[in-house]
Amino acid sequence: MGQQPAPPGLLAVAPGHDAVFVGTGLLLALGALLAHRALRPGRAAAVAVASIVAAGSGYVLAGLHPADVDENLHVLGALLVFAPGNAALLAAALARRSPLLRELRTVSVLLGLLGLAGTVLFLSRVDAGIGVGGMERVAVFPLFAWVTAAGLRLLWSCRSRPLS
Repeated sequence: MGQQPAPPGLLAVAPGHDAVFVGTGLLLALGALLAHRALRPGRAAAVAVASIVAAGSGYVLAGLHPADVDENLHVLGALLVFAPGNAALLAAALARRSPLLRELRTVSVLLGLLGLAGTVLFLSRVDAGIGVGGMERVAVFPLFAWVTAAGLRLLWSCRSRPLS
């Protein structure tokens, strides 16, 4: 029993692609929850963590409902990745109590603004010469760049000195 053929205008994806979305979403949410204590208490850090968890749930939703099977739920999942995922970066830039987030303030703002601009352009179907799919990546990849940078910085901090 395979996937249904893609409706006109949509490309079918490999079956493993959807599983990767689900796994990515679960790991993204789990990583945010596990890192929360190291980020220190505070409203901005809590909003950033909650927004990353929401983005993770969006990945899970998009993976469980591929666009070629249920486009409406897939789009809802994508919107959960785009909006809260990039808003998380801007919230992280506002966190004052967390040494880790203070160190990443500039990169948080730049990546958050890039991701939100990519989201607006993608939803407006502006491809800026890279295609609509390329613009979708501009909307999504800043979150991955940021969690990678934050995770590596957190690992380095834990090895050199405790954050608490």
